Amino acid sequence: VLTQNIDLGGKEWTPIGSAVKDHGFMGNFDGNGYTIKNLKISNITPDTDGYVYAGLFGVTEGVDKNNQNIIKNLTIENVNIDLNGDIVAAAIAYPYYTALENILVKGDVKIKGGDYTAGVLAYTRRCVDADNIVINAKEGSFIEGTSTIGGVISDIQTNGGLVANYSNFEATGLTIK
Repeated sequence: VLTQNIDLGGKEWTPIGSAVKDHGFMGNFDGNGYTIKNLKISNITPDTDGYVYAGLFGVTEGVDKNNQNIIKNLTIENVNIDLNGDIVAAAIAYPYYTALENILVKGDVKIKGGDYTAGVLAYTRRCVDADNIVINAKEGSFIEGTSTIGGVISDIQTNGGLVANYSNFEATGLTIK
């Protein structure tokens, strides 16, 4: 649980959680209404699977639909991600069995990624619950990628007959390239 705002000062950030077996973030994160400012990622080494997972969280890893991670009540303000990496988003690059609620990305948003690039969530896998996910960017903001690109989410796969309960998504103030 965050107990205060955090200003990363534009220093290079290493994403929380990777795709290496058993190293995705497993747990709950409550931003408690606070803000993480000035997220910057420009130099990241690919995981052992050969992919780059870049965002505040690289990979989140719940167990199944009844035991999801929960990421909620989080604001990320001013994002600068400049990579040719494969999977890139401000909040979570690869959410797996992760429930999301009240996630806001705002301010100056400049995200350059690769195959799966988005403003909030990139390559979602088996995320069955998401509500109130918003990107509210300032003029001049952009999201740029090479293949599957989105304002809020770039790709959704529920797989295995899961039903996704997604609601209240919004993206404003940015250009998708």
